[in-house]
Amino acid sequence: MIEKRAYEKASLEVMEIDSEEFLKGEYGEDAKAKILRIIEIEAPITESLLAKRLINSYGIKRLGSSLSDYFSSLIKELEEEGKLKMEAVAGENVFHKNDDSSYFRPTPEDPEEIRYSYQIPVSEALNVITYILETTGKKYTKKALLVEFSKELEYQRKGSQVVSLFNKAFEEGKKRGVIRKNSSGKFSL
Repeated sequence: MIEKRAYEKASLEVMEIDSEEFLKGEYGEDAKAKILRIIEIEAPITESLLAKRLINSYGIKRLGSSLSDYFSSLIKELEEEGKLKMEAVAGENVFHKNDDSSYFRPTPEDPEEIRYSYQIPVSEALNVITYILETTGKKYTKKALLVEFSKELEYQRKGSQVVSLFNKAFEEGKKRGVIRKNSSGKFSL
């Protein structure tokens, strides 16, 4: 069974250093520890949001190509050390903790902790759809399922990014055989 949990953002001490200083590598071990802490608290987390959380913890606001390359090298080191669990879903890398991935987290109202729909992993969005179908036992049209999906994630509006996330998760669910279309054209587990 999929469960609904509260979203928690990793609380990290912010250091004020510039990107040139960060790229020298003196903070490499600290950065790897922060990556693991972020994953432990926020997983599943997309690679782009993980990178943003990391660089923001050093007071850096933008992830340029040099920082992106350095971040990738830190990820590669952690993978080689066997400390990361990553999967590629619908064209995005998502990091997990252990085998605990049967949940989703609605978007908090606190603007400091908000996750935008483009920051939610497709695999987590699929959990939302699965949760709706499991808990209600109903069959839905795709449009009605989108309405419930938005409610569960606590989005007031269904903007293009929410619709895009839903569509990616919906297609992934069909591909995995989680979502099935019945003879009446409605969808269920």
